[in-house]
Amino acid sequence: MRIVANSIPKSGTNLLARLLTLLGFEQTSEMGIRSRLVAGPFSPARKFLRARSKEKVTIGVTSPQRIDRRWLERRLSRVADGYFVTAHCVYSPELASLIAGERMRVVCILRDPRDVAVSQMHHIKQRNEHFAHEAFLKLPSDHERLLHSIRGGELGGRRLQSLDERYRQFLGWQDDDNAMMVKFEDLVGPRGGGSAETQRGTVERVARHVGLEPDERMMRTVEENIFGVSNTFRKGQIGGWRDEFSEEHARAAREIAGPLLVKLGYEADPEW
Repeated sequence: MRIVANSIPKSGTNLLARLLTLLGFEQTSEMGIRSRLVAGPFSPARKFLRARSKEKVTIGVTSPQRIDRRWLERRLSRVADGYFVTAHCVYSPELASLIAGERMRVVCILRDPRDVAVSQMHHIKQRNEHFAHEAFLKLPSDHERLLHSIRGGELGGRRLQSLDERYRQFLGWQDDDNAMMVKFEDLVGPRGGGSAETQRGTVERVARHVGLEPDERMMRTVEENIFGVSNTFRKGQIGGWRDEFSEEHARAAREIAGPLLVKLGYEADPEW
């Protein structure tokens, strides 16, 4: 079995990669773009964004780009059995068909959009190579930076999508027979503020989706080792957005993503 571990940036990519590693898969570097299907001016993949082929697929989430389909097919075909590649890709029938044609399974992870906005704000500040880093630091304060993470906008010569845009385009994976969707909050377990029972059920579902039959030894290994080991791990707690949101941030999130939060099960009312 070969896996595409797909996520909205800052929603638990490393947590999902850690899970797949604990389940016995290895992360490949065969893609030639740091094992990640991303689109950005600092990635070697950028030269393929201008490819002359008429057959293209969309990769990326916060700022999606079109790349050459044949190039991506060649890279995916080199991923060996027992390996996975990480990705940030919105859903499209073309990409889903390509991955299914390569006989790969997709596991997607998402997280409360408000926590994603906070995590993204800190990430862009710290990552010099991020396309929006310089423009982000020119904003007057973290207050304004967090508003940009929620609302989106033009930064670094490209458009950063709003939270609602990112999630709406990503959620198509829910209806794809070759993919499954899990939540960060369901996977972190008690150490991240979640439930042990929910964590176990989620791990079992992922294991079966990727062709494994979970046993007690496998489950204990995952539960004891999955949380808090990434070198990009900052806090990872459920609901951390409450410590950083002002009322203006909350109002912006309600305006941009109120119905989305209800759809995802994070709130019962869009006017939370």
